[in-house]
Amino acid sequence: MKRALIILVAMLFVVVAVGAAFAAETTFNGQYRIRAFSNWNFDKRPGHLDSEKGLYTGYFDQRFRLTITHTRSDFLKAVVQFDLVEDTWGQQRNFRINNSTTGSMVRKAYIEFKLPKIGTFTVGKQPVTLGYGLAFSDSLGNLDGLKWANKWGPVGVSAMYFKWNDNVDLGGASEFYNRDANIWALDLKYTPNENHTIELFGGYVKYDAGYPMGHVWTAGIQSRADIGFVGIAYTGEIADMLTLKAEFSGIFGHEVFSDKTDAFNGGYNIYLDASYHNDMLRAGLAFVLGSGDTGSRLGDDKYNMNFIVADAFSFGNIIAGGYGGGGLNDAWVRGLGFANDIENLTAVKLYFEVTPMEKLTLNAAVIWAKWTEPVGQATPYSHPVNYYAGGFNSWYDSTTDLGWEIDLGLKYEIMDGLTYTFAGGVLFTGDSFDYVGLGATHEDWGPIWMINNVLTYDF
Repeated sequence: MKRALIILVAMLFVVVAVGAAFAAETTFNGQYRIRAFSNWNFDKRPGHLDSEKGLYTGYFDQRFRLTITHTRSDFLKAVVQFDLVEDTWGQQRNFRINNSTTGSMVRKAYIEFKLPKIGTFTVGKQPVTLGYGLAFSDSLGNLDGLKWANKWGPVGVSAMYFKWNDNVDLGGASEFYNRDANIWALDLKYTPNENHTIELFGGYVKYDAGYPMGHVWTAGIQSRADIGFVGIAYTGEIADMLTLKAEFSGIFGHEVFSDKTDAFNGGYNIYLDASYHNDMLRAGLAFVLGSGDTGSRLGDDKYNMNFIVADAFSFGNIIAGGYGGGGLNDAWVRGLGFANDIENLTAVKLYFEVTPMEKLTLNAAVIWAKWTEPVGQATPYSHPVNYYAGGFNSWYDSTTDLGWEIDLGLKYEIMDGLTYTFAGGVLFTGDSFDYVGLGATHEDWGPIWMINNVLTYDF
């Protein structure tokens, strides 16, 4: 079925391409990306010798993304974006698959039309980022719905409705059967001049039989939730040499579990970033804080309190590394379990970016990080990697020492449209990563590193 759909889409491209010769309003652009990904020590094998305890993973992945935009006039256009090829292969894992057989090929598909004086309407599968994306952002096509936007002078307003989830395919015996989630959101931007923007946003989530987040609550199935989120963000440019970024956001609400247990949810995020820049150099200092959850029942998996949906925010290559940190099938694509989910994270970053020549950019960063609330035994948070690996007992009952990260990277334009990117990082883990080894020995986790080489062709 999926193969037939790919063939059908390819035929459609040919037909549209022929029509495009007679319709200048139709444009095609896309990206072909090949990535070599390597990481070390995200997981452990305690039964092996010291030199073999770390786990290495290395492989390649590739993606072909195509975007078609048909513009009928200044008031009407349609956009559709496909990921036609998503392959993963590599000798380390000894596998080769096509990810399009397990997921949707369509990332974006929407119609945008403008009614004079009334506003612009966007209907369909569309990307959304509110503020800097700590509390609400989606670029993966998970949100289907309607957005209205209009602007009066320096004030712009957007109102949105999205269907997040509507599962009816797992059978009545499953708690996910008929899972239903609806999101309403409002965004207001005030831009007094081109150098300053203040954004206010908020919304409401109505969720039945669950909660729209990436984490799993292991102690009980949630059956109902009413959740709100609010935020304020600021972007400023001073004297064409100083850039300021900030966001304060949070979520709050009430939920009822299937065992009739009531719970009140609440968490907040703080993001501050100031950088100096000129034609060759950018140097900056950034701070991020995600509140921890001290109210979780012991034994529960760490449960996100900081976002409704978020995949746009990135802080480092490993710590809060974003979805670009790993490969398509990498278990650590979310970094240490909190890539965009910055729950219980407090971190400071000093970063540099230098452009010694027009086609070459070099960058580096040093990050100090701690847990906002202690992790370990007898706390709401177990060992830092237990969300993915599982089975590790923390050596310390309570600690906030996460560690230090050093990042290095470069971007080089080989030729027009073809770019090579390198991103590497090493995390010198703190005491919170120490674990109980075989024979109840105290084991140090050691450094974690990752390397990402990317070749991208944009057209």
